[in-house]
Amino acid sequence: MKGQPIKISTKRVWMHKAINNPDFAAESVLSNDPWLFVELWLKRNKKEDALAFWLQARRFSESARMMSVESAPLTLYYAFLNATKALLLVHSQAHGSRHGVSGARVESAKTTLANEIVEFKSGGILPALCSYFGESATSDKYDLKSLLWNLPYVHRAFRHTFTSEAELFIPLENVCYVSKENTSEAWFQAQVVPRYTDGRILRHLPASFEAFEDGGITYVRRPRRFRWLRGTSTAAEKGQALARLCSYHATTRRVVVPITGNRDLWYLKKAMKKNRLTERHGLTIIFAAMHRLSELARYDPKGLEQHLCGKANWLLSEFVEHSSDQFIDQMASEITGFQFWRPRIRS
Repeated sequence: MKGQPIKISTKRVWMHKAINNPDFAAESVLSNDPWLFVELWLKRNKKEDALAFWLQARRFSESARMMSVESAPLTLYYAFLNATKALLLVHSQAHGSRHGVSGARVESAKTTLANEIVEFKSGGILPALCSYFGESATSDKYDLKSLLWNLPYVHRAFRHTFTSEAELFIPLENVCYVSKENTSEAWFQAQVVPRYTDGRILRHLPASFEAFEDGGITYVRRPRRFRWLRGTSTAAEKGQALARLCSYHATTRRVVVPITGNRDLWYLKKAMKKNRLTERHGLTIIFAAMHRLSELARYDPKGLEQHLCGKANWLLSEFVEHSSDQFIDQMASEITGFQFWRPRIRS
């Protein structure tokens, strides 16, 4: 049985790009420049320390647009680093001064993405970002190929590069929160894009999700429920219901992930046994992957050039070109709690 959309006043509760503290009741921000909106928001809210990092992050990002793919990762990484510092300052998340990430490749190893190792440290900026999202902040290692596999906005380029690798994302439509009619029982629900309704694809749903059919349409949902409003409610009851929604949403968004664009797209990340990054947030993955490329740009330009002349050149070019828009759009939502859409998109 599919549910009925829940509402705040008259506004339907759709999926939100912010994981922590999303403002479901607010109107979406229609802007082609989330940088500017966040700058003004930080000024209004007197977040001077965060503002300084945010402004410098923007300058780094703007500089990267004028650079070649060989040099852009360096300034892009510092844009992401400073934007992350702004987020952590706004939300009073302790972080220290170290970056909290390092990379390496065994000197004798072949220059492949699978041999580019990225280590998440146990202290510093990246671990603080992991803690902010409720992820593990202990030391762990991943390879650059796996990191890029887990980013939906370069997944098409990844599959062209590594044709034998499994598709990781299931496209969704009408991604929202719903309730059982005449009850307070609510949950996450979305439609699966028709060509992805094959049983061989849906058998890889995360353990916390299930698929079902209704009226010839295939849906996915979380069997776990949360308690929503029913009938007339007091201000305190509404606040408690919103808190339950936000808590439920934070866990849902671990595997329901967006691509920002002229029309925002949503995907469910499959549960694949070999994927150790299943519940890492896209922002922590982008941060870590760009750090490794920035290391190559600084310390091993010949190694970076070998990647850019090899089979992964399109994949890396797509990652460098599109990461800033994806990273900053989601970072803007995390900082302000608002949903950012391009103009001419209506909620």
